[in-house]
Amino acid sequence: MSRTRPSNADPGSRPALPPSVRELLVLRPMPSRHRSAAIAAVCTAAPIVTGQALGQPVVGLVASTGALAALYGGRGTPRQEADAVAGAALALATGMAIGSSLAGHTRLAVLGTALWAAVAALLFALTQVRPPGIVMPVLVCSVGTGLPPGHTGQRVLAVAAVGCAATVLSWLLARVSAVGGPSSQVAEPRSHLLVAPKSLPFSPLPWMAVRTGAAVGLAGAASLLCQVGRPYWAMAAAAAVLARGSHAVSANSRAAARGVGTAAGCLLAGALAATHPRGVAIAVVLAALTFVIELVVARNYAIAMIFVTPLSVLLVTSATGASAVLTITADRLLETVLGCAAAVVAGQLVTRRWAVRHRREAVTDVLRAAAGLVEAGPVPRREAELGDTVAVLRLVSERTAGERRGVRVAASALDEVASATLSLAGQVLDQPAAVRADSAGTARALRHLAEVVDPCEPATGDRSVRADGPGAAVSPALTVLSRALDRWQTTDRAPVPGTTPASGPLPGGGAAVSGDDAR
Repeated sequence: MSRTRPSNADPGSRPALPPSVRELLVLRPMPSRHRSAAIAAVCTAAPIVTGQALGQPVVGLVASTGALAALYGGRGTPRQEADAVAGAALALATGMAIGSSLAGHTRLAVLGTALWAAVAALLFALTQVRPPGIVMPVLVCSVGTGLPPGHTGQRVLAVAAVGCAATVLSWLLARVSAVGGPSSQVAEPRSHLLVAPKSLPFSPLPWMAVRTGAAVGLAGAASLLCQVGRPYWAMAAAAAVLARGSHAVSANSRAAARGVGTAAGCLLAGALAATHPRGVAIAVVLAALTFVIELVVARNYAIAMIFVTPLSVLLVTSATGASAVLTITADRLLETVLGCAAAVVAGQLVTRRWAVRHRREAVTDVLRAAAGLVEAGPVPRREAELGDTVAVLRLVSERTAGERRGVRVAASALDEVASATLSLAGQVLDQPAAVRADSAGTARALRHLAEVVDPCEPATGDRSVRADGPGAAVSPALTVLSRALDRWQTTDRAPVPGTTPASGPLPGGGAAVSGDDAR
């Protein structure tokens, strides 16, 4: 009798791992990062060895944090590579300047680090900085707060010098790859702002930055209340959890990953710190840890934390001469728990009304920008304005989809509206002949529809509303207009949907709609 391999449905088969567990173990496919990892390792070891040779080991260790700028290098052109690493080096030097200047002032240090985390979160999200995002600038700032007071200028210059060295090395290696031929280098798209500066106040980015700053401040305050002694670890942990976004889904999953990874990393940290590496040995160990972190941080966050934890512990023990390894690793684990808890709490800080209002306003902004483009014709300024509003709508929709369940349910009432709006924006940008033939009628229809959507607000205070219930229904006014425009392009007629603006909020957010689909 032939034997067959049991399937997952067979009782004797090995059970499949839950998605949450599988996420902690699986390495996601990513482009090769060996080049940036090698640069980071070299730039980590060189200042440590130099500091040892000059009799300034602490300065060498502080300077080695500038090597973290190499982690932001990508696979772009030499110019793109240098710009990314130089920008990260500037952020690291700024973080060290803020942290070191506040060293010795515990409460001010927590407040200053929280404000820096909020500013960095806003700038990094706006400029779409690659991973690890705000983690390293906040980490360097928080480490700076734990250093002895004084010597701020020397520390900043040391970090900036190593960051500049990482920039030059990144540029040189990118040039060498470019000489090797197009197959050895994959250029990334030219970077651009996620949203236009004038659209920034209407996007979710400012509130995301506020939540990140609040999480970092809450983590530092909790550490002070618990009198652990190293609040910078808690603040860095909170920033790391929210590095990919401050919405609840991301915060919850990354908090779990960081907690599990840190717990495992404490074992490795204890083993390495117990050997008390000094001189060249500590340089080699820290360089090796940096190299591995760069290779795996984008592929699996939990596994990366196994190597981040001993890196931070060894930096502390080497810079301060502390020998209580068990106490330090225990503090690290407790601080991580406090930071993760603060990040999870901050991830819940959004109301249904706020999310729905921002998504509704994003829809009406797109409609009004589309109306302006139709009236003005193919004017670049108007096209750019419509593109900016579309970007904000996409961003709002993406972020609200990652919020906690109650917020997602309320915001999902506008899913059809947002989808149809994006479709309409694409049709308007194409400027079909029928749209140009009756631009006034099209603009009037778009503005009329914006008036319909604008006052509509789902009943966010009703906790009994379900995503699939009648309370979540929204009038398909935008779907009506989308079908009308489609028919317009095929029949060369100019239908204007017969919509009637609602006089106020309706139960479930529905707007009164009258008239036919098209005349």
